[in-house]
Amino acid sequence: KVYSAAIGKTQKIWTAYLDSIMKVGQMQILRRQITNELNYSCRFDSKHLAAALENLNKAILADIEAHYQNPSLPYPKEDNTLLYEITAYLEAAGIHNPLNKIYITTKRLPYFPTVNFLFLISQFPKLQYNRNLGIV
Repeated sequence: KVYSAAIGKTQKIWTAYLDSIMKVGQMQILRRQITNELNYSCRFDSKHLAAALENLNKAILADIEAHYQNPSLPYPKEDNTLLYEITAYLEAAGIHNPLNKIYITTKRLPYFPTVNFLFLISQFPKLQYNRNLGIV
């Protein structure tokens, strides 16, 4: 009886964990869809604005990368608001990757990657490939 109670509690924990992971995954998909819609709308409504934002972003990133390769080259100062302002414009135009944005941070959990790996392995048999959608 103790063994079956432990299995029941473990199943409840995995089910709750699956629900949490599914909610986060759905939110990530929604964030990507919203970004794609913003990007499409920006390109459709104002091609020149979208192109200018992309080129300015590439130029700033190239300058920052050049600074890290050669530290004698200039880097934007802390009081320079250019990076903060361009970030707001890029997000409004959908020219960013929402999956790379960090909203909250937590302390490192020691076995979190291992638990996630084991959870993923346990869920693989439930996944099916749909050829029409091209996704799992």
